[in-house]
Amino acid sequence: MPEHVDDPRSVSWVLPLDAHPALTDVRLWVRQRLGAVVTADKLDDIVLVVIELVTNADLHTPSPGRLAVSCGHGTVQIEVTDGDPSLPVLKPPSMTRSGGRGIALVAALSARWGVRRRGQGKAVWSLVEFDSPGR
Repeated sequence: MPEHVDDPRSVSWVLPLDAHPALTDVRLWVRQRLGAVVTADKLDDIVLVVIELVTNADLHTPSPGRLAVSCGHGTVQIEVTDGDPSLPVLKPPSMTRSGGRGIALVAALSARWGVRRRGQGKAVWSLVEFDSPGR
C-alpha cells in the first residue's frame, strides 16, 4: 500500500488525533474536505469508514496518532495510525454482541483495506472508490 495516492491531481490532508477525539469534529473535517469532490451518498460511506477507523484506534489503543485522507484518481484513501502493534480483528457477525462490527463495515464499504506495520504501531487503511458529482 503506498504512503499516498500517486497522482499529480491528488490532494492529501492530515489531522493529528488527540486521545478521545471528538467524532463530530472528525466528521466535519472530512466533509469539509471531500464534500465538493464526491457524491453525497459516497461521502456518507467515506465518513462512516473514517469514524469506524478512528473509533477503533481510540477504543483499542493507548491513543490514535493521525488521520490521513488522500483523494485522487477516483479513490479516497483513509489511513489511521496508532502506536499499538495489535492488529484489528474482523469478527464474525453476531446478533447478540453490541460491538465488534467496525472492521466489517470498513471491509464492506471499501474497495480494499488492510493494515501496515509502522514503527512500534500500525496504520489501518481503506480505499474507497467514487464518482465525482455530476457524472
